[in-house]
Amino acid sequence: MLEPHRSRITWDAPIHSISDIQGLPFPPRTLNFKPSRFGTVKALLDAYEYCGEEQIGIYGGGQFELGPGRGQIQYLASLFHPDMPNDVAPRAYNNAEPAPGLTTSPLAPAPSETGFRWAT
Repeated sequence: MLEPHRSRITWDAPIHSISDIQGLPFPPRTLNFKPSRFGTVKALLDAYEYCGEEQIGIYGGGQFELGPGRGQIQYLASLFHPDMPNDVAPRAYNNAEPAPGLTTSPLAPAPSETGFRWAT
């Protein structure tokens, strides 16, 4: 039933590694990456590289990260998939009434001077 709609299907929960991607029932066009599910930075970066080689689109998926984790997922999204949809926007975008003048997508990487995270 879903075969005619495969190009619109993205995968989320089962993606923890390259082998998970390779084990999907059909080659994906797009994946929702939740970096914390990959376990190590190396496994995550390997998966980003694999998707680039296989021309698999990626978009960022948050898991309600707060503090440093939120900044890290935002920074990864700005580096690896800035032109894709993401649900990891900086906090100001989530206000009921967003302030005028917010930067539009894609957001440029904004690394912190210390640590691996988005500068706030």
